[in-house]
Amino acid sequence: MPFIRTDYQQQAYHSEQLKQISEGLMQALQEHFQVPDKDYFQVFHAHEQGQFMYDDHYLDVERSDRLLYIQITLGSGRSVEQKKAFYKRAAELVEQRAGVRQQDVFITLLETGLENWSFGNGQAQMIERQPMAARGQQYTPPTATQAVLDAPVSDVQQVYGELAPDFARYSEEVLFGDLWRNPELSPRERSLLTIAVLVAGRHKSQLPYHIELAQQNGLHATELAAAMTHLAFYAGWPAAAAGLLVLKEQID
Repeated sequence: MPFIRTDYQQQAYHSEQLKQISEGLMQALQEHFQVPDKDYFQVFHAHEQGQFMYDDHYLDVERSDRLLYIQITLGSGRSVEQKKAFYKRAAELVEQRAGVRQQDVFITLLETGLENWSFGNGQAQMIERQPMAARGQQYTPPTATQAVLDAPVSDVQQVYGELAPDFARYSEEVLFGDLWRNPELSPRERSLLTIAVLVAGRHKSQLPYHIELAQQNGLHATELAAAMTHLAFYAGWPAAAAGLLVLKEQID
C-alpha cells in the first residue's frame, strides 16, 4: 500500500522519463517489499528553481539540478536490511531506466499504521477487511474451543457478536486495536509471533488470513517458510508440515 510522491525541478525530466522512474520505483517495491502489481499510486510534482532547495554535497553525495525527492508513505514493519536493499535497488533501477545518476535519488520512507489508509468509498480498507469467504477463500467458523487467535479481525463480530458481544468488543478494541498497534513490537514481529503460535497449535483455519497479513507487514514467503522449518524442531514435525502446506497454497 505505498503512496509515492516525487518532486523535481521543472525541465529536468520529460514525461517518458517520469514514466521510467515510476516503473523503476515500482519494480524495487515489488522485489523488496512484496508490493502487489495493482497497488500502484504515484504522483510527480515539478517545481520552479527558486522553490527547490538542496545542498549539493551533504554527506559527501554530489547532487545536481536533476535531484529527485522521492517520498514513500507505506505500512510499517520492514526490517533495516530490507530498507537498505530497497534503497540500493531503487537507485539502480532509476538509473538504468531513466538515466538518473544514483547520487540524485533521494528517498525517504514514512511508515504509518493500517488505520491511516482509505483507498476510496470512505472506507479504511486495510482494517475493515472482508470475511475470508468473500475474498474467494474457504472459511470454516471457529469451534467453541478456539480462542481469538483463530478469528480474523473482520469476522469477530460476525462469529461472536450476537452470542458474546463483550468478547467481540474486547477482540476488536483490545487485541486487534491496542495490542496489535502497540509500538513496542512492529507489525512484522507480531505477525511472525502470531503465525508461530498458530502453527504450533495447529490452528490451520486462520493461517491463510495471517499469512496474507504477514506479507502486508513485510514478511516474505521464504522467511515464513524458514520460521516454520525452525518450528518443526520445537512444535513438532507434523505441525510445521501442515503450516508449510498452507503457506504453499497461499503463494502458488
